[in-house]
Amino acid sequence: MQRTLPRIAALASLVCAVTAAQGVPLFSASSKAQGASFDLVVTETQRLPTKSYLTVPGFHERTAPGARWLMCAYTALAMERGFSHWFVVYPPEGSSRVVVGLSNSPGASPLLLLGSDYVQSLAVGEQMMPVEKMAAFCGIKR
Repeated sequence: MQRTLPRIAALASLVCAVTAAQGVPLFSASSKAQGASFDLVVTETQRLPTKSYLTVPGFHERTAPGARWLMCAYTALAMERGFSHWFVVYPPEGSSRVVVGLSNSPGASPLLLLGSDYVQSLAVGEQMMPVEKMAAFCGIKR
C-alpha cells in the first residue's frame, strides 16, 4: 500500500491536469488506472460552490485499501477545487452517490455546507478533514 499511495498522488495530479486541459471541469479518478490491485472509479457528477456529488460504483464493497484510496481521491478533488478542507457523507445502502463538502475553514460546519445532504448517521467524523494532512498521507505534493 505504501508504494501505491505515491502512484495515486502522481496519477491524480495527471487526471486533474488532463481534465483541465480538455476543458472538462468535473473530477474523475480510477484506482486501476493508477496501478492499484482493486477497481474503484470516482466520477464527479455535479459541482456546487461548497460541495461535489460523486458516483463511486462498488462503494459498499470497497476494501480497506480502497477506503484509503478514496480518502486520497477526496483530497485530490479538494485540491483541484482550491479548498483546504473536506468532509464526506457516505451513500446509504443501495446507492453509490457520495457527497463531499468543501471549505477553507477547519471550523466549517458540515451541516451548513451540505444542507439537506448532511446525514449524521452517514457522515464520517464530525469535523472537516485537512487537505494538508491527507496530502502528506497520500503522497500528494502541493
